[in-house]
Amino acid sequence: MFTVVFILDKINFMDYFVCALEHTYMDETHRGSKFLGYFDDADKVEKEKQRLLHFCGLADYPNDFHLKKVGLNKINWQNGFTEVVGEIGKDYLSEDDFIPDYSQIIKELDFKTVFKISHTYTIHAFLDNEREIGVISDEKMANDVVHFLRQKDGFNKYTDDFIISEILLNDWQWSSGFG
Repeated sequence: MFTVVFILDKINFMDYFVCALEHTYMDETHRGSKFLGYFDDADKVEKEKQRLLHFCGLADYPNDFHLKKVGLNKINWQNGFTEVVGEIGKDYLSEDDFIPDYSQIIKELDFKTVFKISHTYTIHAFLDNEREIGVISDEKMANDVVHFLRQKDGFNKYTDDFIISEILLNDWQWSSGFG
């Protein structure tokens, strides 16, 4: 039987977070959102934001960069799902990720990468339904999380639609403009 607690090693990883940089804007025709990377240092986030301000599109919406703290090894959607609850095409958690005040950024752990888990399945030809599951510290644990969630409502109908992406920290995830 799987449990939700996958590790209780030397370090309590639940006390750590990564910084996610995103750019989300809305114009007269649509809402656009871009994942720009995970970071282990707030100064590195600011440098990346300044670099991106030189790109077409991103420069047109300079106030639409968003920094979000994401708990390390926190698993979202642990009970599965029964319906599409968010904006069509992407299901958001009902509340922001709660990061306790005592949590700290993962810089001291000296990780080079983290593993992002998402779940995306096709609703119809031009629309996918996407959920962000979490940011995990190692690949084995990411695979264990996917195995655990495959048994839950909703996920058990789309067991092959999990995506585990190894993301290099402090790296450029976006290298051109848009528009």
